Amino acid sequence: MTAPDTDKKKVITEADKARGRRIARARTNMELTQTELADMLGVSAGLVGQWETGKTGLTAKKAALLERLLKVPMTWLLTGDDPAENRKAQTETELEQLELLRGIPIEKQEQFMHIVRSAAKAFQNKET
Repeated sequence: MTAPDTDKKKVITEADKARGRRIARARTNMELTQTELADMLGVSAGLVGQWETGKTGLTAKKAALLERLLKVPMTWLLTGDDPAENRKAQTETELEQLELLRGIPIEKQEQFMHIVRSAAKAFQNKET
């Protein structure tokens, strides 16, 4: 019977590296050094460096702290997906629509949206 291999090194995936780059980018955007962030988190600067290279993963508790300290969504921090991006205009047409909506007085926007919803339904019904 052989002993379990305790010398196995963790394989660093592209996802690990990408997560590390996001942590590093968020940290530098906040103008923090690894040491400053480590002090805020109560960990070593070496551990922050390991996170940023993808050598070590985050615990849920540390990810939540990073979210708060670095002012980034945890979803983006862990996966790269940013829910806020889904709320931004994606095309020139969407941007124009957004600008038109924003140009309408706030008290008239619901009335405008009613018109837009009715038009959208009419177009959807024509396609089916």
